[in-house]
Amino acid sequence: MKLSRLRSGEWLTAVSVAVMLVALFALAWYRKQTGWDGVTHLRWLLLIAILLGAALVITQAAFRAPAIPVSLDVISTVVAIPTVLWLIVRVVIDAGAHQKAGPWLELLGAIGLLVGSFLALRQEGIRDADGPGDVPLVDLGGPRAPDPGPA
Repeated sequence: MKLSRLRSGEWLTAVSVAVMLVALFALAWYRKQTGWDGVTHLRWLLLIAILLGAALVITQAAFRAPAIPVSLDVISTVVAIPTVLWLIVRVVIDAGAHQKAGPWLELLGAIGLLVGSFLALRQEGIRDADGPGDVPLVDLGGPRAPDPGPA
């Protein structure tokens, strides 16, 4: 695993996943309820979005080839869109009584996840350092063709 493979999109995704985890499990959303206890339907979508974002960052750092990270970029972006929309409705439009800072940080993290996943998708490709180099040749010791010499 090489952290040097992570680009700005993956770094933004990693920070956003950390913010979302803290906001979901450690911060109060309504009175003394955490996000996990306070939003029973939304919590599964949030958990899936968090896990996809974390998987995106881990696979980008672990694999040289872009196939798996690109797939996770697309899936993470697609899942982040309804997550952000649902959080906007829940936090901004239909704010509950006694709403704390937790939902706002969750919304901020979800927006960061959406932007980070999209940026990671836009920047996807094989780095020069990870690309194919010279192909090693193996000498099998068989008969050789004569060298034609200078032409």
